[in-house]
Amino acid sequence: MCGRYTLTRQEGVIEEMQAVLGMTAQSAWWKPRFNVAPTQPAPVVIAHDGVRSIEMMRWGLVPHWADKGDKKAPLMINARVETVESKPAFRDAFHRRRCLVPADGFFEWKRDGKTPLPLYFRPEPRRLVAFAGIWTRAGETTSFAILTGPPNALVAPIHDRMPIVLPHEAYAAWLDPAADPHALLAVPPVGDWRGDFVSTRVNSAAHDDPGCIGPPEAPVQGDLFSR
Repeated sequence: MCGRYTLTRQEGVIEEMQAVLGMTAQSAWWKPRFNVAPTQPAPVVIAHDGVRSIEMMRWGLVPHWADKGDKKAPLMINARVETVESKPAFRDAFHRRRCLVPADGFFEWKRDGKTPLPLYFRPEPRRLVAFAGIWTRAGETTSFAILTGPPNALVAPIHDRMPIVLPHEAYAAWLDPAADPHALLAVPPVGDWRGDFVSTRVNSAAHDDPGCIGPPEAPVQGDLFSR
């Protein structure tokens, strides 16, 4: 799965996404994010009549038919590519409301003893990427989920899922409801990534600062493959 991610730099986001700021992002949309967590607002890119816009949405898809008073409703932050079309909560959005989720890294945790050890996975060299996303509107709430698929060789020792990272040339088609999304998701997982153990500060969603991607508090013996 993908339970936390980062968008630490503003430079190039608007230009690379070829987008304008939408209504929900007009006032102070940008702040560096070192630990985006479920239920928090985050920027996504959508398209309407061929124009891309950056909008702020809740991470954790709320279906249009959901009972907002149901506190037991599942937190749908991810959608599996293998089953996204068969799930009522995701099916319509997968075909009609796809989005780009700007990011520059994500976290996973290695279970080793009492304290989960966080790892930060990011492209090398550092750059902006876009996760494949879907979005929907329920009343006044707009929300999104990130699509996940099989991991690349780097992430596989830690987790059996990772976010789908779209190649830049697929951005326009992913945002186009007329395009076949299955063909776009057939690309192989991105391989030019690195993973580093980072501070357990990121374990708390209350923390959102550079320390979340800083070095661990104590040296980690071995590497992510051997622990």
